[in-house]
Formats: sequence, structure tokens, C-alpha cells
Amino acid sequence: MRRIYIESILGVCLCFLASLALYEVIVFKFNTDDEIVLAQYEAEAFQHVIDGIAVSQGVESAEKALAHYAQGSKNVLTIYQEQDEKPQFVKDYRQDFPLKQAFLDYDELWLTLTGGNNWYRISPDIDQQVYQHIDLEDSLIWLFFVCGFVLYSFCHLFIIFRRVKQLEQATIHFSKGDFSYRVDTSNGATLGRLNHAFNHMADKVSQLIDANRSLTNAIAHEMRTPIFRIQWQADLLRETPMSDQQRSKLDSIVEDTEEMEMMVDELLYYARLDSGRCQLTLETIAVEPFITDLIARWQSETKLQLGVKWRCADAEQSSIALIADRRLFKRALENLVRNAFKYASSQIVIELVENERQQLGIAVHDDGPGVPFEQREHLFEPFYVGNKARNKTQSGHGLGLSIVDKICIQHDAHVEVEDSPLLGGAMFTMAFNFVTE
Repeated sequence: MRRIYIESILGVCLCFLASLALYEVIVFKFNTDDEIVLAQYEAEAFQHVIDGIAVSQGVESAEKALAHYAQGSKNVLTIYQEQDEKPQFVKDYRQDFPLKQAFLDYDELWLTLTGGNNWYRISPDIDQQVYQHIDLEDSLIWLFFVCGFVLYSFCHLFIIFRRVKQLEQATIHFSKGDFSYRVDTSNGATLGRLNHAFNHMADKVSQLIDANRSLTNAIAHEMRTPIFRIQWQADLLRETPMSDQQRSKLDSIVEDTEEMEMMVDELLYYARLDSGRCQLTLETIAVEPFITDLIARWQSETKLQLGVKWRCADAEQSSIALIADRRLFKRALENLVRNAFKYASSQIVIELVENERQQLGIAVHDDGPGVPFEQREHLFEPFYVGNKARNKTQSGHGLGLSIVDKICIQHDAHVEVEDSPLLGGAMFTMAFNFVTE
């Protein structure tokens, strides 16, 4: 926004300067300046009057008349004798217009008398207060003109960009999942029809998302019944005599239905988090015993080596606690660890470290193949599976990490993935605000 604002101000100023330059070109280059022509007529008429005095009363009387005129009009009379060096533009003018005996050079009047060789210059006496006031007034006119133009442009652009800022805020709210946010459509806040168009778009997007969530929830709930029927019928079939091959087929069916049931459970859990219907029950969680209990349970389920590493400089590890929903925090950490189960070769380390933003980083390291860089930005999207060639047993359904991301968002935390500096595989890190007991 700041860059757009600066560019707009510079653009308006450039347009203003360009318009002044165009005015100069059109008025003074392609047309005759009538004010200069009129002033030239006045100069020639004045020369004729002085010339008449010189003819009737003599050159000395004409020069006295010029002196009185210069003194009375707050000007300065300068007489150039024949032997005096004259400015080059006077010589050029005399050569180009030998019959003209008077001309104007800006504010200076140059004239000569018929038959005479002297040149007379009448120029403003800049030391006179009246000329200083005139210069000041001319400067003030431009100053007020330019300042008024800049002030108007600034205020106009400020109003426009304040309204654009409201639209920007609306898009930020939308990107964070607040699909109920709408922009103000009152006369003092609209930017043409853009506010109404945005709200119309937001209504359509919100309806589509609500319909998609409703459909997802309905399908997930409806799938529970046929899954339960298949499992119930499989249990009945187990009690009937069958060959080893048939029993193997039946076990495969049961395994597939259990996988479908797990997928439905994760889908419903994600839908509840995504819709905001999951209310947080915040409590103080002592991190050390919480992690220790979970590791003991996870270690009994796997042959991988699990470990914990603490790096908290300003606080004792036993005094560190989180204010979070215990159930959701456990689900997030468990999803990360079980994701590491799938790819680790022999070892997983949970590292707890205080970062530069005064947050507790909970990093799950593994010694697996890691996550390719091009897949990291999509890894927390729902149903995203990095390697489509992997089977579901290893890659899952693409909802586990999305659930972790949603839980972190609800706790004003964040999760990210990097290469593990400890084990060389992947490192998933959640950062939560913490307190010391």
C-alpha cells in the first residue's frame, strides 16, 4: 500500500509539471504572446514621446524627462554612450531591426533617440520595497497554487487509499477463513461499485464453502452406516467355516473398512476444526510431564528410538507450561510424531527450544528422507499427499498435518517444516506462547 501511495503522489506531481511544460510550449512556442506585443507597442509609443521632446526641446531635456520618469516609476535610468560597450543582445537587435528604436527585454526598456548614438535602459530598481513586495506576491501565488494542488491531491488519494485499505483488510480476513466478513457499503466508504462487488463475491464464496462443508459432513456421517454393516457382516463371516484363502480375503476387507473408518473420523475432526465449532478449553499444561507420559506410551508402540532434548536458556524445563486445550494440543503433537513414525529410519527426537520471539518451539525431528522443498508450502493443505506413488499406509489421507495447522491457528500458534539439523531428515516445529510456573 505504501508503495502504491508514493507512486500515485509522484504520478500526480509529474502530470502537474508536464501540464505546465505543455502550457509553455503551446502558449509561447506555437502562438504569439499578445502581452509582449502590447508591451512592445507601449515601448515604441513611449519612445515617440521622448523623441518628440528631443526634437522640440533638445536631447538634454529628453534625458531629463527620462530621468524624471525613471525616478517617479521606481526605476533606474542607465545611459550608454556611443563609446560604451553595450550588451550583445542590444547589438544583435539593432542589427536585426535597424529601424526600431525601442524594445523590451523582460522588465527592461531599451530605447534610442532619432539621430542619436546613445542607448537608454530603464530597469526596475530592485532595492525599492515595492518591487520586493511584487516578487514576494508572485512567489506566494505559486506557493499557494502548488501547496493547494499537493494538498488536494494528497487528501484525494488518502481517501481513495483508505477505502482500498478496507478492501485489503477484508481480503486478509477472508484469507484467514473469516468468510462472514463484509466491507462497508455506505456512501462514505465505497470505491465505486467495488465494495458491492466484493460483498457479492464473498456471499457466493461463503455459500459454496458452506455447501461444501455440509456435503462433506453429510457424506462422512452417511459412510459410517455402510462401514459398520460391512464390519458386522465380516464378524459374522468369521464364525462360519472357510478356507485359509477366504479368511485372508476377509481380513483384507476388514483392514480396508478400518482404514475407511479412520479416514471418516479424521474428515469429521478436520471439518469441526475448519468450521470453528470446536470450542477451546484452555488450561495450564506442564510441558515436561506431559511430554514424558506421551513418549512412554509412543515408545511401547514402535521399535524406533524416541528421545527428548531441551534448550531453554531463561527458564527451568520443569517450570515451563503452556496455556492450551489439552485434548487439541495432544492431538497436534501426536499427529506430528505419528507422521514421523511413517518415515523415520531408526530415531525420532522431540526438541523443546525457546525461540527469539519468546515462544516455545516443539520440534519433531526424524532421520528419514526429509520433505522436498517444493512440497513444503502445500504440505499443510487438506488431502495433499506429497508422493502419490506411496501407499496409504505410509502417506495417510492428507488430513493429519492439516489438523495440526488448524489446531495451531486456534491457539495463535504456527507450524512449519524444515530440514532437521539434528538427524538429517524432516523437522516439524510448532511454536506456542508459554509461561513459567
